[in-house]
Amino acid sequence: MRFKFVVSLLFLMVLSISCTTVPAGYRGIKVYLMGSSTGVDAQPLNVGRYFYWPLTQQIFKFPTFQQNVVWEGQEEITFQTIEGLSARAEIGMSYYLVSDSVPVLFQKYRRGIDEITSVYLRNMVIDVLNNLASQMTIESVYGKGRQLLLDKATEMVANQVRPFGIVVERVYSIGEFRLPPAVVTAINLKIEASQRAQQRENEVKEAEAEASKKIAQARGEAESVRIRAEAEATANKSVANSVTPSLIQYQSIKRWDGRLPLVTGGTVPLLNLEQLLKQP
Repeated sequence: MRFKFVVSLLFLMVLSISCTTVPAGYRGIKVYLMGSSTGVDAQPLNVGRYFYWPLTQQIFKFPTFQQNVVWEGQEEITFQTIEGLSARAEIGMSYYLVSDSVPVLFQKYRRGIDEITSVYLRNMVIDVLNNLASQMTIESVYGKGRQLLLDKATEMVANQVRPFGIVVERVYSIGEFRLPPAVVTAINLKIEASQRAQQRENEVKEAEAEASKKIAQARGEAESVRIRAEAEATANKSVANSVTPSLIQYQSIKRWDGRLPLVTGGTVPLLNLEQLLKQP
């Protein structure tokens, strides 16, 4: 009888011992549930097989490789802009855990990685997006400010969780932010009006540039005419200054064939040939 009791006791003790494995890419945390040793082991469990007492101990496993989570569907995130308008988006986040900081992470949240991600990290992202978007207009969130909003959210969330061993690499959105249909229509109409105004401005600038070009061409042609006229006037003046009575007589002698005209209409001028021939 006594032997059976001992065997039964040993059997119950064996049943009460559990075994678990910490696989590659994970770190384990042994948690004491009761007794004087209640708390968390400061040293994380490396890859390997571990025995523990389920009634008084529990082992949590934390992945140390990159994690990627997307809050979509019913978990999609809603935030408001400075006008009080709501925007909805499927937000994702990529992060990883620092191996040696896993005990600190568990002491902070007292939960496994799935619950930490789906509850604490998600709420953190919601708070950050609302704080940032509340200082932005709906047009900015919908347009060029979208990426700025996500980059700033990444920075702020990363700063909050870094002390607990979580390294946030990126907060991003899946697709565009979804706004109320009336707001999207109004924004699109404003964009179209702005584009038309820009097109008209470009056309005006083009016309002004073409007019300026024609004016410049006309000025250039007028300047060219003026320069040619001045050059011709200078040349004519130079020629006029070089013509003297002696030159005229000399040219007349060069062209004279030695015969006097048979018919004259007046007095025939007598040429002083001796004087002309002495001239250089």
